[in-house]
Amino acid sequence: MPIFKDPIVKLLQAPKVGAETVTEGKMGEEVEIVNDLETFYEVRTLWDNYPGFVPKEKLLNLDWQVKDPLITASLSTCVYEEARVQAPMLFILPLGIKVKPLSENLNERWIKVELPSRTIGFIQKGDLVSASKLSFDSIPKLRASLIAWAIKFENAVPYIWGGGSSFGTDCSGFVQHLYRLHNLPLERDASQQGLGRFLSTIKRDEVLPGDLLFFTNFGHVGMALSHFAFIHATTEPRPVVQVSQIDDPNWLEKTIQYSRYKF
Repeated sequence: MPIFKDPIVKLLQAPKVGAETVTEGKMGEEVEIVNDLETFYEVRTLWDNYPGFVPKEKLLNLDWQVKDPLITASLSTCVYEEARVQAPMLFILPLGIKVKPLSENLNERWIKVELPSRTIGFIQKGDLVSASKLSFDSIPKLRASLIAWAIKFENAVPYIWGGGSSFGTDCSGFVQHLYRLHNLPLERDASQQGLGRFLSTIKRDEVLPGDLLFFTNFGHVGMALSHFAFIHATTEPRPVVQVSQIDDPNWLEKTIQYSRYKF
């Protein structure tokens, strides 16, 4: 099965260099090849069935499956050639990349890992979390985890059109990424999310942490941190992931829907 080769791979609107980015794939994600062009593949991501074009060199044809992966838990995770920070750096990975542990007990600080490309490297333990840490036996715990991961992005990750990672994200890519970390599927675009099958509509006075807010013809989306605040990737007033108030008149007049995931 083809997988993305690089930490971040831009899916383009057309098969040409410089075309608009429609979304991003991450290292190890599986895709379906729809059409084989001269230097590009037309692909469709398996996770959310999203189409785009990628240069052929951005894919690897590998069967890479890990039963109990570790997941990068920092906005930027460095992968080194050796278990020391002075060693050559192989990659910088965004948050949420699955890697295969090869030596949990290398020492107190480092873990030897295999990347989806079959590259072997070393990551500091503080940059990794077990996938089991993202599974929850109650909805309140799940909501708390969504918020804990969301605030890592606050004032640290820039708004980038078509982005969906800790290197840069747009509004719908941000909330999709947060839910995907918890193995909860969600459509890619805000309009697809707001009108899609994974959410139900709620009232303003029912809003809880983890619920979603949609604005202006489903052109924007954010996630509630509490009954009063939400976090979103926006260009207002700065192009960065930031926290705003739900009842701020600037956002309240644009709000068209409050939604809850069908957990």
